[in-house]
Amino acid sequence: MVSARKKLIDGSWKVTEKGEAIFHLFGFDHEEYDGGPGNYTSAIVEWPDGTVESVFLHHIRFIEPAKGNAK
Repeated sequence: MVSARKKLIDGSWKVTEKGEAIFHLFGFDHEEYDGGPGNYTSAIVEWPDGTVESVFLHHIRFIEPAKGNAK
């Protein structure tokens, strides 16, 4: 299960579930800051429509595999 943070009208943040995706592997990503890049570990997931996305680790939750996906 993949979640995401959404900014609300009042400026606060809420975590909402985006949906189920297939986890492929861990990866690395970065964000640029004034003091240089900030590196972090990410998760590479595949959505049901075939698109691939790199997401923050704290935005994934491992669940039981769907029937037919178990190896």
